[in-house]
Amino acid sequence: MTDTLDRFDTGTLLSALGAREPSLGGFGPPATDIAPDAIRLLGGVPADEALPTAQLARAYREVLEDRAESAAALHYSVANGIEPLRTWIGARENVDPARVLVTNGALHGLSLLFSALLNPGDSVAVEQPSFPLAVRVLGHHGAQVVAVPTTGGHLGLDDLERRLRAGLRIKLLYLIPDFQNPTGTTLPAADRVRVVALAERYGFVVVSDNPYRDLRFAGESVEDLSLDSDHVVRVNTFSKTLGPGLRLGWIAAPAWLVPVLARLRGNVDQHTSLLGQTAVARLLHTPGVLDDILVTAREIYRTRAAALTGGLRAVLADAVEFTDPEGGIFLWVKAADPTLDLTAVQTRARALGTDFSLGRYFDPAGAVAFTDHLRLGFSNNTPDDLRTAVDRIAEAFARH
Repeated sequence: MTDTLDRFDTGTLLSALGAREPSLGGFGPPATDIAPDAIRLLGGVPADEALPTAQLARAYREVLEDRAESAAALHYSVANGIEPLRTWIGARENVDPARVLVTNGALHGLSLLFSALLNPGDSVAVEQPSFPLAVRVLGHHGAQVVAVPTTGGHLGLDDLERRLRAGLRIKLLYLIPDFQNPTGTTLPAADRVRVVALAERYGFVVVSDNPYRDLRFAGESVEDLSLDSDHVVRVNTFSKTLGPGLRLGWIAAPAWLVPVLARLRGNVDQHTSLLGQTAVARLLHTPGVLDDILVTAREIYRTRAAALTGGLRAVLADAVEFTDPEGGIFLWVKAADPTLDLTAVQTRARALGTDFSLGRYFDPAGAVAFTDHLRLGFSNNTPDDLRTAVDRIAEAFARH
């Protein structure tokens, strides 16, 4: 028996997909020598203080204490999601609830969408820089990434249109329109309209992945990409507002695409937790509850963004450049000295008890650009911790 196991080649059992190592996406090597209590200015985690634990506890309790509702919530359901939740989402997106599919968060929605539309080798246009995990999922599906540079919040649409006229064919254009990750910028209305027009002219789908849209604390909002077009899909999540542990999001898609998404979803996990859907639907349909949750969250993030930017201006004014965010949970920072080795700065900052994300890992073309940038997340650290983290980063800069 032992001899047989010693000769057992597990690699021969893996599918081509299972054996494929990801070539795209990811945030870089994790820290291995940083203190457990270090201040981490990393991922898109909501503030603990913004999580609506009391409101969710009440909603779950009310569902479970209702004999009929609790029994229904603990049974199987349908792939698209329950009607009360889809009705609320449909009203929010101004679309027929029949065009809504409830998902296990936004990344699950993206994976379903990419499964429905992409074949290995298909070209997908992506903002440069962009969200590494979405790029990784594209790589999982064998997509060829076409980087579309962004400048000052504007998408490089002149160049993209020139390439489309010259024969480039893409299946998808993936966007984060509001408080983009990592830049924190918001795509202007004119760019949104033009993107949809290009999609209709050249026959591709535009994906609006918009998890930070409800977290605006300054400036004027911009309408999302229009679902009047059969070329637009919106993907969203409750992770940034109600909590990522719920694993609850949605896709709002054209009528031609919804049955495909539902069929693929039914082959994977059947449906999102019915208990979670029922409790969240109850919370959302209670007047004023979500509004209060969002007011609290926006004030927390406004205060923390100000602490971070104020700290940077106080101790690194000549060393970094950035634009004050109007919402979201990230700050995109450029080193004034292009020769500065930010990897070395990160190593020193980690030794001092602070971590951040290097800008180059947000380059969908392969971590070669944005070597002079870093992304600072401000959502789940107190203002005092943010100021302490900035002081440590300044010390790391000074040791260059």
